[in-house]
Amino acid sequence: MAVGFGLALLVAAPAYAQRQRIPPPEPSSEPWVSPAGLDGLQSAVGFYQRIVSAGGWPRLPDRITLRPGDSDANVAILRRRLELSGDIRPGGDAYAFDSKLEAAVKSYQLRNGLEPTGIVYGITQRSLNVPADTRLRQLQLNLGRMQQLLPKLNAPRYILMNSASFELQGISGGRVEVVSRTIAGKRATPTPVVSATVQAINLYPYWYVPGTIAKAALVPQVRKDPSYLYRERIRVFSSFGGEEIDPALVNWWGPEADRYVFRQDPGPQNALGLLRFDMPNKHIVYMHDTPMKNLFGFFERAYSAGCVRLENFVGVAEWVLAGQDGWTRDAIEAALAQGGAKTIKAARPVPVHFIYLTAWVQNGAVLFRNDLYNRDESAFDGGEDVAARAMPTTIAP
Repeated sequence: MAVGFGLALLVAAPAYAQRQRIPPPEPSSEPWVSPAGLDGLQSAVGFYQRIVSAGGWPRLPDRITLRPGDSDANVAILRRRLELSGDIRPGGDAYAFDSKLEAAVKSYQLRNGLEPTGIVYGITQRSLNVPADTRLRQLQLNLGRMQQLLPKLNAPRYILMNSASFELQGISGGRVEVVSRTIAGKRATPTPVVSATVQAINLYPYWYVPGTIAKAALVPQVRKDPSYLYRERIRVFSSFGGEEIDPALVNWWGPEADRYVFRQDPGPQNALGLLRFDMPNKHIVYMHDTPMKNLFGFFERAYSAGCVRLENFVGVAEWVLAGQDGWTRDAIEAALAQGGAKTIKAARPVPVHFIYLTAWVQNGAVLFRNDLYNRDESAFDGGEDVAARAMPTTIAP
């Protein structure tokens, strides 16, 4: 059992002379939440309970770097740590960072949503040092979440979007039929746990900038760069449904600047991209395309103001509209190429659930994710707010 939980995700990565970013893996085609998933998580709880009862695993020294070719006592600690979690079988030279240990480190990194570099430092080292009893508590918390969620998934077709893993699954008859990488909320603006229904698809949507975003980000940006509104094609109105105001006539440093309504014109520059999923809910969050597609190349994708951006937005829209009025992928792409706003009502509205699973079992392996929103009683915090990375200035949901 121990070996099965870790070795199931062992992968080989191509050698490279210079450091280059490894793209994140494709989203899983195995449902996160299912009777089998529940059984797997219960087995994982038992497995980690045995590790805890046996005294847990050893801790690596802080601020170290271990890489293939190293040979010292810290490598032996690393090897023993990965043996206990099932990422590598016992045997071999305990002190040698050989190819098998490198593969085990990559397996561990993938299981924890980290870039599989095969090198131990930084967030990988901190993750390895999370105590076994903390991981056990994380598994138990997520088991409870799954037990509460499973009875709600009784519709023939539904969508799950896991904020902790930045992925989406469209499920029909218990099978995953469409997937997408996603971008979820920043730590300061977390994506809520919410259940709603996709009722329509909006092509070339307008974006009405929420007042909170306008006050916190848009108005300060205009003060720094008066051309921002023109460049991003954002219009200013006196109120919802009110008259349009010339931005050049506004005193952006006065209190009245916070009272205006801002609307971004449709198009490639629109913060919602070319397509929006209409899913009314009290949190006013939804799924949509994005012009910032480079962000899908990161493993941790917490960059939004709470809404969810989809990489495979056309594929998910096709799945929602399956069998309806000829809305195939080709038809959707043709409508997007033609341009023009259009609302396509879903003949069969699809339930969607934004969930928060930081631990589950996939193909026999226990997967963990960073507790980005501190909902696991601080089970593990990777120590980096990815939203603080240097990025082009933009205002987006």
